[in-house]
Amino acid sequence: MAARDQHIVVSYDIHDPKRLARVAKNMKDYGERVLYSVFECNLSMEGFERMKESVEQIIDHMEDSVRYYFLCGKCIENVEISGLGESFTEEDSFSIT
Repeated sequence: MAARDQHIVVSYDIHDPKRLARVAKNMKDYGERVLYSVFECNLSMEGFERMKESVEQIIDHMEDSVRYYFLCGKCIENVEISGLGESFTEEDSFSIT
């Protein structure tokens, strides 16, 4: 039985503009940007571990902060958006080749 993908919201506060750009570019390989420093991702646990490891190699652990929020299906259904933006649509998982 295949493991289900996890819906993960990733938010970050990166102090150095160069590191910020590198993290954002890296995150585009794993999910969809929904706000300036927030991505929504559908990943297997292996994909999550790869993403987290790649972010860990970029950030400065003494200056930067990255948070990973795992959402259940019911939580995703209850997301409300005000202003610009669309609800996250369930698509195939992002995969890195």
